[in-house]
Amino acid sequence: PLLRAASSSSSSSSSSSWVAEAGTQPVSQDTLAGIPWAGRSTLTGLFQRVATNGPGDPSVWRKLVARADVIAHSLTSKQASLMLSAMARAQQRDKGFLRRFSVKFAPSLMQSAELLDLCGIVSSLSQLDAYSEETFDLAVERLAKAAPQMDLRQLSLVANAYVRASHADTELLQSLLLQVPRRLARCSGKDVAVLLNALAQIPGPDDPAATAGAGLRPRGVAREHVQRALDAVALRLPDVLPSSDLHTLTLVLNAFAQLQFTQKDALDLLVEELLGDESRFQHMTPRQLAMVLNAAARLQLYEPRLLEALVAQVRARARSLDAQGLCVVANACAKLQLGVETFQVLYTQVPRHLARLTGRQLAMLCHAWAKAHQHNDDLFSLLALPLAQRASGLAPHEVAIVIYGYAHFKKVPPELFGPLLERFSTHIDAEAVSVADLLMVVNALGRVGHHDSQVAHALEGYVRREPSLRNLCPQALATFGLTSPS
Repeated sequence: PLLRAASSSSSSSSSSSWVAEAGTQPVSQDTLAGIPWAGRSTLTGLFQRVATNGPGDPSVWRKLVARADVIAHSLTSKQASLMLSAMARAQQRDKGFLRRFSVKFAPSLMQSAELLDLCGIVSSLSQLDAYSEETFDLAVERLAKAAPQMDLRQLSLVANAYVRASHADTELLQSLLLQVPRRLARCSGKDVAVLLNALAQIPGPDDPAATAGAGLRPRGVAREHVQRALDAVALRLPDVLPSSDLHTLTLVLNAFAQLQFTQKDALDLLVEELLGDESRFQHMTPRQLAMVLNAAARLQLYEPRLLEALVAQVRARARSLDAQGLCVVANACAKLQLGVETFQVLYTQVPRHLARLTGRQLAMLCHAWAKAHQHNDDLFSLLALPLAQRASGLAPHEVAIVIYGYAHFKKVPPELFGPLLERFSTHIDAEAVSVADLLMVVNALGRVGHHDSQVAHALEGYVRREPSLRNLCPQALATFGLTSPS
Protein backbone atom coordinates (compact mmCIF):
# COMPACT_ATOMS: atom_id res chain seq x y z
CA PRO A 1 0.00 0.00 0.00
CA LEU A 2 2.84 2.34 0.84
CA LEU A 3 4.45 1.70 -2.52
CA ARG A 4 1.14 2.25 -4.31
CA ALA A 5 0.60 5.50 -2.38
CA ALA A 6 4.09 6.70 -3.26
CA SER A 7 3.57 5.71 -6.88
CA SER A 8 0.19 7.47 -6.96
CA SER A 9 1.68 10.59 -5.37
CA SER A 10 4.55 10.57 -7.85
CA SER A 11 2.15 10.11 -10.76
CA SER A 12 -0.09 12.93 -9.52
CA SER A 13 2.89 15.24 -9.07
CA SER A 14 4.18 14.40 -12.53
CA SER A 15 0.76 15.01 -14.07
CA SER A 16 0.41 18.40 -12.33
CA SER A 17 3.87 19.36 -13.48
CA TRP A 18 3.04 18.39 -17.07
CA VAL A 19 -0.19 20.41 -17.01
CA ALA A 20 1.61 23.45 -15.60
CA GLU A 21 4.33 23.17 -18.24
CA ALA A 22 1.78 22.75 -21.03
CA GLY A 23 0.04 25.87 -19.82
CA THR A 24 3.15 27.95 -20.43
CA GLN A 25 4.48 26.32 -23.60
CA PRO A 26 3.61 27.53 -27.12
CA VAL A 27 0.68 25.64 -28.62
CA SER A 28 1.96 22.54 -30.39
CA GLN A 29 1.96 22.17 -34.17
CA ASP A 30 -0.27 19.07 -33.87
CA THR A 31 -2.91 21.15 -32.09
CA LEU A 32 -2.57 24.03 -34.52
CA ALA A 33 -3.05 21.65 -37.45
CA GLY A 34 -6.68 21.24 -36.35
CA ILE A 35 -7.54 24.95 -36.67
CA PRO A 36 -9.42 24.60 -40.02
CA TRP A 37 -11.88 22.16 -38.37
CA ALA A 38 -12.06 23.65 -34.86
CA GLY A 39 -15.48 24.22 -33.34
CA ARG A 40 -16.32 27.51 -31.71
CA SER A 41 -15.41 26.43 -28.15
CA THR A 42 -12.11 24.88 -29.24
CA LEU A 43 -11.28 27.86 -31.41
CA THR A 44 -11.98 30.28 -28.56
CA GLY A 45 -9.54 28.35 -26.36
CA LEU A 46 -6.90 28.40 -29.11
CA PHE A 47 -7.23 32.18 -29.52
CA GLN A 48 -6.61 32.60 -25.79
CA ARG A 49 -3.71 30.13 -25.61
CA VAL A 50 -1.90 31.47 -28.70
CA ALA A 51 -2.31 35.06 -27.47
CA THR A 52 -0.84 34.09 -24.09
CA ASN A 53 1.82 31.53 -24.96
CA GLY A 54 2.39 31.77 -28.70
CA PRO A 55 3.57 30.96 -31.23
CA GLY A 56 3.51 34.53 -32.52
CA ASP A 57 3.79 33.37 -36.12
CA PRO A 58 1.57 35.60 -38.34
CA SER A 59 0.55 32.56 -40.38
CA VAL A 60 -0.97 30.97 -37.25
CA TRP A 61 -3.05 34.10 -36.62
CA ARG A 62 -4.17 34.17 -40.24
CA LYS A 63 -5.48 30.61 -39.87
CA LEU A 64 -7.21 31.41 -36.56
CA VAL A 65 -8.89 34.50 -37.99
CA ALA A 66 -9.89 32.69 -41.20
CA ARG A 67 -11.63 29.99 -39.16
CA ALA A 68 -13.28 32.60 -36.93
CA ASP A 69 -14.56 34.34 -40.05
CA VAL A 70 -16.26 31.12 -41.17
CA ILE A 71 -18.05 30.46 -37.87
CA ALA A 72 -18.55 34.09 -36.73
CA HIS A 73 -22.34 33.79 -37.23
CA SER A 74 -22.55 31.09 -34.55
CA LEU A 75 -20.35 32.64 -31.84
CA THR A 76 -21.87 33.43 -28.47
CA SER A 77 -21.22 36.81 -26.92
CA LYS A 78 -18.78 35.25 -24.44
CA GLN A 79 -16.82 33.51 -27.19
CA ALA A 80 -16.74 36.70 -29.24
CA SER A 81 -15.51 38.67 -26.22
CA LEU A 82 -12.73 36.16 -25.49
CA MET A 83 -11.59 35.97 -29.12
CA LEU A 84 -11.53 39.75 -29.54
CA SER A 85 -9.70 40.26 -26.24
CA ALA A 86 -7.09 37.70 -27.36
CA MET A 87 -6.61 39.59 -30.63
CA ALA A 88 -6.28 42.88 -28.73
CA ARG A 89 -3.74 41.36 -26.34
CA ALA A 90 -1.67 40.02 -29.23
CA GLN A 91 -2.21 43.23 -31.28
CA GLN A 92 -3.57 41.26 -34.21
CA ARG A 93 -5.59 43.60 -36.45
CA ASP A 94 -7.06 41.77 -39.42
CA LYS A 95 -8.97 44.72 -40.86
CA GLY A 96 -11.20 42.69 -43.17
CA PHE A 97 -12.39 40.29 -40.48
CA LEU A 98 -12.78 43.00 -37.84
CA ARG A 99 -14.79 45.21 -40.18
CA ARG A 100 -17.14 42.39 -41.12
CA PHE A 101 -17.51 41.30 -37.51
CA SER A 102 -18.17 44.78 -36.11
CA VAL A 103 -20.73 45.63 -38.81
CA LYS A 104 -22.39 42.29 -39.54
CA PHE A 105 -22.25 40.15 -36.37
CA ALA A 106 -21.54 42.37 -33.36
CA PRO A 107 -24.88 44.27 -33.49
CA SER A 108 -26.85 41.06 -32.88
CA LEU A 109 -24.76 40.37 -29.74
CA MET A 110 -25.31 43.78 -28.14
CA GLN A 111 -28.77 43.01 -26.71
CA SER A 112 -28.15 39.45 -25.53
CA ALA A 113 -24.60 39.71 -24.12
CA GLU A 114 -23.99 39.52 -20.39
CA LEU A 115 -22.55 42.72 -18.95
CA LEU A 116 -18.99 41.38 -18.60
CA ASP A 117 -18.98 40.16 -22.19
CA LEU A 118 -20.53 43.37 -23.50
CA CYS A 119 -17.80 45.41 -21.80
CA GLY A 120 -15.17 43.09 -23.28
CA ILE A 121 -16.55 43.34 -26.81
CA VAL A 122 -16.72 47.15 -26.99
CA SER A 123 -13.35 47.51 -25.25
CA SER A 124 -11.62 45.08 -27.62
CA LEU A 125 -13.24 46.53 -30.75
CA SER A 126 -12.04 49.97 -29.70
CA GLN A 127 -8.48 48.75 -29.02
CA LEU A 128 -8.45 47.00 -32.40
CA ASP A 129 -9.66 50.13 -34.24
CA ALA A 130 -12.74 48.19 -35.37
CA TYR A 131 -15.24 50.95 -34.72
CA SER A 132 -18.79 50.82 -36.04
CA GLU A 133 -21.10 53.69 -35.07
CA GLU A 134 -24.18 51.46 -35.24
CA THR A 135 -22.63 48.83 -32.98
CA PHE A 136 -21.43 51.33 -30.40
CA ASP A 137 -24.80 53.11 -30.46
CA LEU A 138 -26.62 49.82 -29.90
CA ALA A 139 -24.48 49.11 -26.85
CA VAL A 140 -25.01 52.58 -25.33
CA GLU A 141 -28.50 52.05 -23.95
CA ARG A 142 -27.64 48.77 -22.23
CA LEU A 143 -24.34 50.04 -20.86
CA ALA A 144 -25.88 53.25 -19.53
CA LYS A 145 -28.61 51.32 -17.68
CA ALA A 146 -26.09 48.76 -16.40
CA ALA A 147 -23.61 51.37 -15.11
CA PRO A 148 -24.70 50.92 -11.44
CA GLN A 149 -23.73 47.23 -11.70
CA MET A 150 -20.21 47.88 -13.02
CA ASP A 151 -17.07 47.79 -10.91
CA LEU A 152 -14.41 50.47 -11.39
CA ARG A 153 -12.46 48.40 -13.91
CA GLN A 154 -15.53 47.95 -16.12
CA LEU A 155 -16.42 51.65 -15.81
CA SER A 156 -12.90 52.53 -16.94
CA LEU A 157 -12.82 50.01 -19.78
CA VAL A 158 -16.11 51.21 -21.24
CA ALA A 159 -15.23 54.90 -20.85
CA ASN A 160 -11.83 54.32 -22.50
CA ALA A 161 -13.45 52.32 -25.31
CA TYR A 162 -15.89 55.08 -26.21
CA VAL A 163 -13.52 58.05 -25.96
CA ARG A 164 -10.81 56.16 -27.88
CA ALA A 165 -13.32 55.56 -30.68
CA SER A 166 -14.32 59.27 -30.61
CA HIS A 167 -17.85 58.20 -29.68
CA ALA A 168 -18.27 60.32 -26.54
CA ASP A 169 -21.97 59.62 -25.97
CA THR A 170 -23.23 62.10 -23.36
CA GLU A 171 -25.79 59.83 -21.68
CA LEU A 172 -23.40 56.90 -21.37
CA LEU A 173 -20.41 58.85 -20.08
CA GLN A 174 -22.49 60.78 -17.56
CA SER A 175 -23.94 57.49 -16.30
CA LEU A 176 -20.45 56.03 -15.93
CA LEU A 177 -19.05 59.13 -14.19
CA LEU A 178 -21.95 59.13 -11.72
CA GLN A 179 -20.85 55.71 -10.45
CA VAL A 180 -17.17 56.57 -9.94
CA PRO A 181 -17.34 57.91 -6.34
CA ARG A 182 -19.17 54.82 -5.05
CA ARG A 183 -16.80 52.38 -6.77
CA LEU A 184 -13.49 53.77 -5.51
CA ALA A 185 -13.45 52.03 -2.12
CA ARG A 186 -11.71 48.89 -3.37
CA CYS A 187 -9.68 50.28 -6.24
CA SER A 188 -5.95 49.87 -6.83
CA GLY A 189 -3.47 52.40 -8.17
CA LYS A 190 -3.68 50.72 -11.58
CA ASP A 191 -7.48 51.06 -11.58
CA VAL A 192 -7.13 54.77 -10.79
CA ALA A 193 -4.57 55.25 -13.59
CA VAL A 194 -6.83 53.61 -16.19
CA LEU A 195 -9.82 55.65 -15.03
CA LEU A 196 -7.87 58.93 -15.08
CA ASN A 197 -6.70 58.18 -18.62
CA ALA A 198 -10.35 57.87 -19.67
CA LEU A 199 -11.29 61.10 -17.88
CA ALA A 200 -8.46 62.91 -19.63
CA GLN A 201 -9.80 61.92 -23.06
CA ILE A 202 -13.45 62.91 -22.52
CA PRO A 203 -14.27 65.92 -24.74
CA GLY A 204 -16.55 68.77 -23.71
CA PRO A 205 -19.88 69.26 -25.56
CA ASP A 206 -18.39 72.02 -27.74
CA ASP A 207 -15.09 70.27 -28.35
CA PRO A 208 -14.46 69.49 -32.06
CA ALA A 209 -13.63 65.92 -31.00
CA ALA A 210 -17.19 65.57 -29.67
CA THR A 211 -19.03 67.19 -32.57
CA ALA A 212 -17.08 65.74 -35.52
CA GLY A 213 -19.06 62.97 -37.16
CA ALA A 214 -21.60 62.83 -34.32
CA GLY A 215 -24.94 61.19 -35.04
CA LEU A 216 -28.30 62.18 -33.59
CA ARG A 217 -27.33 61.44 -29.98
CA PRO A 218 -25.61 64.21 -27.96
CA ARG A 219 -21.84 63.89 -27.57
CA GLY A 220 -19.39 65.27 -25.02
CA VAL A 221 -19.58 65.84 -21.27
CA ALA A 222 -19.56 69.12 -19.35
CA ARG A 223 -16.45 69.74 -17.26
CA GLU A 224 -18.35 69.73 -13.95
CA HIS A 225 -19.33 66.07 -14.41
CA VAL A 226 -15.70 65.12 -15.01
CA GLN A 227 -14.54 67.32 -12.12
CA ARG A 228 -16.78 65.55 -9.59
CA ALA A 229 -15.28 62.19 -10.53
CA LEU A 230 -11.79 63.71 -10.46
CA ASP A 231 -12.28 65.17 -6.98
CA ALA A 232 -13.47 61.78 -5.72
CA VAL A 233 -10.36 60.10 -7.17
CA ALA A 234 -8.09 62.70 -5.51
CA LEU A 235 -9.53 61.78 -2.10
CA ARG A 236 -8.49 58.15 -2.61
CA LEU A 237 -4.89 58.88 -3.64
CA PRO A 238 -3.38 58.67 -0.11
CA ASP A 239 -4.67 55.08 0.10
CA VAL A 240 -3.67 53.82 -3.33
CA LEU A 241 -0.45 55.63 -4.28
CA PRO A 242 1.90 54.11 -1.64
CA SER A 243 1.45 50.64 -3.15
CA SER A 244 1.63 51.81 -6.78
CA ASP A 245 4.57 51.05 -9.07
CA LEU A 246 6.47 53.63 -11.10
CA HIS A 247 4.46 52.95 -14.26
CA THR A 248 1.19 53.67 -12.45
CA LEU A 249 2.54 56.85 -10.83
CA THR A 250 3.72 58.05 -14.23
CA LEU A 251 0.32 57.43 -15.82
CA VAL A 252 -1.48 59.23 -12.98
CA LEU A 253 0.80 62.27 -13.27
CA ASN A 254 0.40 62.31 -17.06
CA ALA A 255 -3.41 62.19 -16.74
CA PHE A 256 -3.36 65.06 -14.23
CA ALA A 257 -1.35 67.09 -16.75
CA GLN A 258 -3.85 66.38 -19.53
CA LEU A 259 -6.71 67.31 -17.21
CA GLN A 260 -4.85 70.36 -15.89
CA PHE A 261 -5.64 69.12 -12.39
CA THR A 262 -3.53 71.33 -10.15
CA GLN A 263 -4.80 70.49 -6.66
CA LYS A 264 -1.69 71.09 -4.55
CA ASP A 265 -2.19 68.31 -1.99
CA ALA A 266 -2.67 65.67 -4.69
CA LEU A 267 0.37 66.82 -6.68
CA ASP A 268 2.57 67.05 -3.56
CA LEU A 269 1.60 63.50 -2.61
CA LEU A 270 2.34 62.25 -6.13
CA VAL A 271 5.76 63.92 -6.20
CA GLU A 272 6.61 62.46 -2.77
CA GLU A 273 5.73 58.98 -3.98
CA LEU A 274 7.77 59.43 -7.15
CA LEU A 275 10.83 60.49 -5.17
CA GLY A 276 10.23 58.15 -2.24
CA ASP A 277 12.12 55.23 -3.75
CA GLU A 278 15.39 56.53 -5.21
CA SER A 279 16.35 53.20 -6.75
CA ARG A 280 12.98 52.90 -8.49
CA PHE A 281 13.22 56.45 -9.82
CA GLN A 282 16.67 55.77 -11.23
CA HIS A 283 15.36 52.77 -13.17
CA MET A 284 12.62 54.61 -15.05
CA THR A 285 12.47 53.88 -18.77
CA PRO A 286 13.18 56.61 -21.35
CA ARG A 287 9.44 56.68 -22.15
CA GLN A 288 8.56 57.17 -18.49
CA LEU A 289 11.16 59.92 -18.22
CA ALA A 290 9.62 61.75 -21.18
CA MET A 291 6.12 61.39 -19.70
CA VAL A 292 7.13 62.63 -16.24
CA LEU A 293 9.07 65.58 -17.65
CA ASN A 294 6.25 66.55 -19.99
CA ALA A 295 3.68 66.32 -17.19
CA ALA A 296 5.88 68.31 -14.79
CA ALA A 297 6.25 71.04 -17.41
CA ARG A 298 2.53 71.22 -18.17
CA LEU A 299 1.65 71.31 -14.46
CA GLN A 300 4.49 73.76 -13.72
CA LEU A 301 5.95 71.55 -10.99
CA TYR A 302 9.03 73.47 -9.92
CA GLU A 303 9.72 71.35 -6.83
CA PRO A 304 13.55 71.53 -6.52
CA ARG A 305 14.11 67.89 -5.55
CA LEU A 306 11.99 66.67 -8.46
CA LEU A 307 13.78 68.89 -10.97
CA GLU A 308 17.20 67.83 -9.65
CA ALA A 309 16.24 64.16 -9.95
CA LEU A 310 14.87 64.68 -13.48
CA VAL A 311 18.01 66.50 -14.63
CA ALA A 312 20.10 63.57 -13.39
CA GLN A 313 17.86 61.16 -15.30
CA VAL A 314 18.10 63.19 -18.52
CA ARG A 315 21.87 62.99 -18.36
CA ALA A 316 21.78 59.26 -17.62
CA ARG A 317 19.09 58.32 -20.15
CA ALA A 318 19.64 60.79 -23.02
CA ARG A 319 21.31 58.20 -25.25
CA SER A 320 18.35 55.82 -24.80
CA LEU A 321 15.73 58.33 -25.98
CA ASP A 322 14.14 57.72 -29.35
CA ALA A 323 13.45 60.61 -31.74
CA GLN A 324 10.03 61.48 -30.33
CA GLY A 325 11.26 61.11 -26.75
CA LEU A 326 14.16 63.47 -27.45
CA CYS A 327 11.75 66.12 -28.80
CA VAL A 328 9.33 65.78 -25.87
CA VAL A 329 12.15 65.92 -23.31
CA ALA A 330 13.76 68.94 -24.97
CA ASN A 331 10.51 70.92 -24.98
CA ALA A 332 9.75 69.97 -21.36
CA CYS A 333 13.27 70.98 -20.31
CA ALA A 334 12.73 74.31 -22.06
CA LYS A 335 9.51 75.00 -20.16
CA LEU A 336 11.15 73.99 -16.87
CA GLN A 337 14.32 76.00 -17.69
CA LEU A 338 16.64 73.11 -16.82
CA GLY A 339 19.81 74.87 -17.87
CA VAL A 340 22.73 74.91 -20.29
CA GLU A 341 24.31 71.59 -19.31
CA THR A 342 21.04 69.70 -19.82
CA PHE A 343 20.69 71.11 -23.34
CA GLN A 344 24.32 70.30 -24.11
CA VAL A 345 23.61 66.68 -23.21
CA LEU A 346 20.47 66.64 -25.38
CA TYR A 347 22.28 68.27 -28.33
CA THR A 348 24.80 65.42 -28.47
CA GLN A 349 21.92 63.08 -29.35
CA VAL A 350 20.48 65.14 -32.23
CA PRO A 351 22.96 64.10 -34.98
CA ARG A 352 22.26 60.37 -34.61
CA HIS A 353 18.50 60.93 -34.95
CA LEU A 354 18.67 63.56 -37.69
CA ALA A 355 17.91 61.34 -40.70
CA ARG A 356 14.81 59.89 -38.99
CA LEU A 357 13.32 63.11 -37.61
CA THR A 358 10.01 64.19 -39.13
CA GLY A 359 9.31 67.81 -40.04
CA ARG A 360 7.21 68.17 -36.89
CA GLN A 361 10.01 66.79 -34.71
CA LEU A 362 12.59 69.10 -36.30
CA ALA A 363 10.26 72.03 -35.61
CA MET A 364 9.86 70.91 -31.97
CA LEU A 365 13.63 70.83 -31.47
CA CYS A 366 14.08 74.24 -33.06
CA HIS A 367 11.37 75.69 -30.81
CA ALA A 368 12.76 74.04 -27.66
CA TRP A 369 16.19 75.63 -27.95
CA ALA A 370 14.66 79.04 -28.69
CA LYS A 371 12.16 78.83 -25.84
CA ALA A 372 14.97 77.88 -23.46
CA HIS A 373 17.15 80.74 -24.83
CA GLN A 374 19.94 78.22 -25.47
CA HIS A 375 22.11 79.66 -28.23
CA ASN A 376 23.63 76.88 -30.33
CA ASP A 377 24.84 77.78 -33.85
CA ASP A 378 25.79 74.18 -34.59
CA LEU A 379 22.26 72.92 -33.86
CA PHE A 380 20.54 75.49 -36.09
CA SER A 381 23.03 74.84 -38.90
CA LEU A 382 22.38 71.12 -38.53
CA LEU A 383 18.58 71.51 -38.67
CA ALA A 384 18.42 73.97 -41.60
CA LEU A 385 18.79 71.54 -44.53
CA PRO A 386 16.36 68.81 -43.31
CA LEU A 387 13.85 71.53 -42.36
CA ALA A 388 14.08 73.03 -45.84
CA GLN A 389 13.59 69.57 -47.36
CA ARG A 390 10.51 68.90 -45.22
CA ALA A 391 9.04 72.43 -45.35
CA SER A 392 6.36 71.49 -47.88
CA GLY A 393 4.79 69.10 -45.37
CA LEU A 394 4.75 71.37 -42.32
CA ALA A 395 1.49 72.47 -40.68
CA PRO A 396 0.93 76.22 -40.08
CA HIS A 397 1.96 76.06 -36.43
CA GLU A 398 5.08 74.07 -37.27
CA VAL A 399 6.16 76.68 -39.84
CA ALA A 400 5.50 79.40 -37.28
CA ILE A 401 7.61 77.86 -34.50
CA VAL A 402 10.54 77.23 -36.88
CA ILE A 403 10.53 80.84 -38.07
CA TYR A 404 10.24 81.96 -34.43
CA GLY A 405 13.15 79.70 -33.43
CA TYR A 406 15.56 80.99 -36.05
CA ALA A 407 14.49 84.62 -35.70
CA HIS A 408 14.91 84.40 -31.93
CA PHE A 409 18.65 84.07 -32.51
CA LYS A 410 18.64 86.61 -35.37
CA LYS A 411 19.10 83.91 -38.03
CA VAL A 412 17.50 84.28 -41.48
CA PRO A 413 19.04 81.62 -43.74
CA PRO A 414 17.47 82.26 -47.18
CA GLU A 415 17.70 78.60 -48.18
CA LEU A 416 15.35 77.82 -45.27
CA PHE A 417 13.16 80.93 -45.01
CA GLY A 418 12.27 80.73 -48.72
CA PRO A 419 10.61 77.29 -48.48
CA LEU A 420 9.10 78.11 -45.05
CA LEU A 421 7.42 81.31 -46.21
CA GLU A 422 6.26 79.65 -49.41
CA ARG A 423 4.60 76.95 -47.30
CA PHE A 424 3.10 79.55 -44.96
CA SER A 425 1.66 81.40 -47.98
CA THR A 426 -0.05 78.18 -49.09
CA HIS A 427 -1.68 77.92 -45.66
CA ILE A 428 -2.70 81.60 -45.81
CA ASP A 429 -4.39 81.05 -49.18
CA ALA A 430 -6.22 78.05 -47.72
CA GLU A 431 -7.32 80.17 -44.73
CA ALA A 432 -5.71 77.60 -42.45
CA VAL A 433 -3.56 79.99 -40.38
CA SER A 434 -4.70 80.90 -36.88
CA VAL A 435 -4.34 84.43 -35.56
CA ALA A 436 -1.82 83.22 -32.98
CA ASP A 437 0.41 81.64 -35.64
CA LEU A 438 0.14 84.69 -37.90
CA LEU A 439 1.22 86.97 -35.07
CA MET A 440 4.09 84.65 -34.16
CA VAL A 441 5.42 84.82 -37.72
CA VAL A 442 4.89 88.57 -38.03
CA ASN A 443 6.72 89.32 -34.77
CA ALA A 444 9.51 86.87 -35.65
CA LEU A 445 10.01 88.44 -39.08
CA GLY A 446 9.97 91.85 -37.43
CA ARG A 447 12.75 90.76 -35.12
CA VAL A 448 15.01 90.10 -38.12
CA GLY A 449 13.61 92.87 -40.35
CA HIS A 450 12.35 90.45 -43.01
CA HIS A 451 9.31 91.62 -45.01
CA ASP A 452 7.11 89.09 -46.83
CA SER A 453 4.29 90.24 -49.10
CA GLN A 454 1.93 87.32 -48.42
CA VAL A 455 2.33 87.68 -44.67
CA ALA A 456 1.79 91.42 -45.05
CA HIS A 457 -1.44 90.78 -46.97
CA ALA A 458 -2.71 88.44 -44.23
CA LEU A 459 -1.71 91.02 -41.64
CA GLU A 460 -3.97 93.61 -43.26
CA GLY A 461 -7.03 91.58 -42.29
CA TYR A 462 -5.84 91.35 -38.69
CA VAL A 463 -5.19 95.12 -38.55
CA ARG A 464 -8.76 95.83 -39.67
CA ARG A 465 -10.10 93.65 -36.85
CA GLU A 466 -7.59 94.83 -34.24
CA PRO A 467 -6.69 98.46 -35.02
CA SER A 468 -4.93 98.90 -31.67
CA LEU A 469 -2.08 96.62 -32.91
CA ARG A 470 -1.45 95.71 -29.28
CA ASN A 471 -0.03 92.26 -30.09
CA LEU A 472 2.65 93.48 -32.48
CA CYS A 473 6.16 94.36 -31.34
CA PRO A 474 7.76 97.68 -32.48
CA GLN A 475 10.12 95.85 -34.86
CA ALA A 476 7.14 94.16 -36.56
CA LEU A 477 5.36 97.49 -36.93
CA ALA A 478 8.45 98.98 -38.57
CA THR A 479 9.09 95.97 -40.84
CA PHE A 480 5.52 95.92 -42.15
CA GLY A 481 5.10 99.70 -42.34
CA LEU A 482 2.47 100.03 -39.62
CA THR A 483 2.02 102.87 -37.15
CA SER A 484 0.79 102.17 -33.67
CA PRO A 485 -2.13 104.47 -32.71
CA SER A 486 -1.12 106.99 -30.09
